[in-house]
Amino acid sequence: MEASARACNHFGFQSSTPYMPHLSLLYTDISDEEKERARQRVEELDKEMLGLGFQVSTLALYKTDTEDKSLESWEQVEVYHLSDDK
Repeated sequence: MEASARACNHFGFQSSTPYMPHLSLLYTDISDEEKERARQRVEELDKEMLGLGFQVSTLALYKTDTEDKSLESWEQVEVYHLSDDK
């Protein structure tokens, strides 16, 4: 959240909604009802999957065109390998 706040400050961007860090595992244009049915189906198949956790070791920044549903125009800008050091 701090990274988002710094980037917004640096670029003079003001969002109308608070930033929520997230990891997108699926990009699709489906209704909320379809998303809920998919979530319920996952829960039916494996209840533990909904609470699944994992560590992220690498982040990649992409320049994206949100209108490109094929994702073919996505361009990787940078890859950052996270350190275990705290």
